[in-house]
Amino acid sequence: MSYVPPHLRSSSTTTTTTTTTETSSVTLDDQTKLSYPSSNSHFNNDKSSAASFSSFSHSNASRWSSGAISTANRALARPDTVVPQWKPSERVLRMKPELIEEVCLRLNLDVSVSPDSAPAPAPIESFADMCLHPSIMKDIAYHGYTTPTSIQAQAMPVALSGRDLLGCAETGSGKTAAFAIPMIQHCLAQPPVQRGDGPLALVLAPTRELAQQIEKEVKAFSKSLESFRTAIVVGGTNIAEQRSELRAGVDVVVATPGRFIDHLQQGNTSVTRISFVVLDEADRMLDMGFEPQIREVMRNLSEKHQTLLFSATMPEEIEELAQEYLTNPVQVKVGKVSSPTANVTQTLEKVSESEKTDRLLALLVEEASRVERAGHPFPLTIVFVERKTRCDEVADALVAQGLHAVALHGGRTQGEREAALREFRKGTTNILVATDVASRGLDVSGVAHVINLDLPKLLLILL
Repeated sequence: MSYVPPHLRSSSTTTTTTTTTETSSVTLDDQTKLSYPSSNSHFNNDKSSAASFSSFSHSNASRWSSGAISTANRALARPDTVVPQWKPSERVLRMKPELIEEVCLRLNLDVSVSPDSAPAPAPIESFADMCLHPSIMKDIAYHGYTTPTSIQAQAMPVALSGRDLLGCAETGSGKTAAFAIPMIQHCLAQPPVQRGDGPLALVLAPTRELAQQIEKEVKAFSKSLESFRTAIVVGGTNIAEQRSELRAGVDVVVATPGRFIDHLQQGNTSVTRISFVVLDEADRMLDMGFEPQIREVMRNLSEKHQTLLFSATMPEEIEELAQEYLTNPVQVKVGKVSSPTANVTQTLEKVSESEKTDRLLALLVEEASRVERAGHPFPLTIVFVERKTRCDEVADALVAQGLHAVALHGGRTQGEREAALREFRKGTTNILVATDVASRGLDVSGVAHVINLDLPKLLLILL
């Protein structure tokens, strides 16, 4: 059964139910200021209703826009979702409440559940105690992971147990692995994906760059699984290649919301087999206006699915989203939500609008002279601006001063954006001038300075 876009749902169709671094931050501003029958409560999402679907083949996709949908096509049978029966090691199962509390305190974890929910699974400080698939363990070792980070220690047991999760942790905390590893484990328990099947798991992210970063990590932890297939579905890249990958059948799709909806509307994929969903940087997605697309996907999922929502902040909109689409979630916070990290020094410098660029140039030229005298390389620096045109102007001005700078914004081609990030990560270019496409989720180690030339619309983005 395939997805029917909203504007066609009223049509007469046959339906069926369904290393931490010392970082400084400077702000220059001119103001002071498809449903499946459900058999396991962990996977029931009572709060999301299954929408109606019509049955039609990919060959009719081009006729959707005119509303001419064939009712003669037969729906393909989809296998039921398998609920993995996961248990940690006996050592973890024997942990007493006092020890669990001690571990949470040491890892700076704040874990909470609703009064009528079962207690959260205990945090696990060893990958071996998580009883993961042998291939996943092999890839964890291959990539040099030895001990789970705080968010991994708590979020992974929650996800592996099949419960919904509301997680808060800063960029660089290991959050991606915290959902990628349980997601792969979940997919391995499902009947194999066939050609024409939709994915088993879906990760939605706000930007192309973050989606690419997530897919890279998913591939890293499924490296030993030859038949495990992932697809990245984002704008700015060849949609025909994405179409081919999706129609061939993939286990995991990592996508931006808008492009995923495009493929659903074109009949290139479906949501009928999705049983594991991750909303990463959910607050950022809402800020970028993706809420309608997120809701469109979520309300069309099978009832039998698990949802993990990660957000750096907890505005009312995120709480509402969680209440609507998460069922009795375990809430996991690492540190204090929306607070500056301990290794960041923040400075606010009041500058008039007309003087901002000159002041920025003076700061960075002075820094270049200082590190040159000391015999050190120029430290990695990110400059955030509000508009694409200003992004290019500032990057050009820095280059004119002899500094190595590159611009990153939504107006650049995907190849240009990838090249900019690659050069910055390698240190070939040490100043990245960017709009908010790089303000959340990108994990670049070794950044020493972050300068906000324009004050963000949301003050929490500064923190």
